[in-house]
Amino acid sequence: MESTAARERHSLATALSQVSPDAPTLCEGWAARDLALHIVTRDRRPDALLSTQLPLLSGLGRRRLAPLEALSYDELVDRVAEGPGRGSPSSRRVVNDLMNSAEFYIHTEDVLRAQPAYSPQQKRPISEALRRKLWNQSTKTFFALAARKQRHRLTYRAPGFGPVTLGRRADPPAHIEGDVEDLVLWASGREGAAEVQLTAD
Repeated sequence: MESTAARERHSLATALSQVSPDAPTLCEGWAARDLALHIVTRDRRPDALLSTQLPLLSGLGRRRLAPLEALSYDELVDRVAEGPGRGSPSSRRVVNDLMNSAEFYIHTEDVLRAQPAYSPQQKRPISEALRRKLWNQSTKTFFALAARKQRHRLTYRAPGFGPVTLGRRADPPAHIEGDVEDLVLWASGREGAAEVQLTAD
């Protein structure tokens, strides 16, 4: 059976293939081409991605990125679909699902929900397997980080999931409800595109 990360990679590549290189995304400052380049770099030259973040190595990082930056948009999308080579740790299913299930779900929605014609009625259905994985991973990552950022002790609820309460005990309580996938988008900084209800006590 195909892994959740593999299915979401396919969804991401499909979403990218259906928009122009300069189409908007929910990632501030990034068009669709920038997002595709990010995924390909993450897959194939993570060393270059890291190097560009370090002042002393930024020049080396830019040189390593140059061959990928020279690719056309269609070539980048093809490489997003192909994924990393066999030697990459994320070529193993367990690692791939851990690293990429939420990553690719979020980035697919970054493309779909940023388009001018998008409406909530067009929300993409996802599998229960992916929904469970998003919940289980996010309660350990995105949800906890969002609670600290919001300076609230947040109780998360979704149909069939929760409640789970995260954040500093000293912070004031608040409650947030929505589908798991929308809670993930909200907690990862896509507040404007997430269909959730947030209430403070």
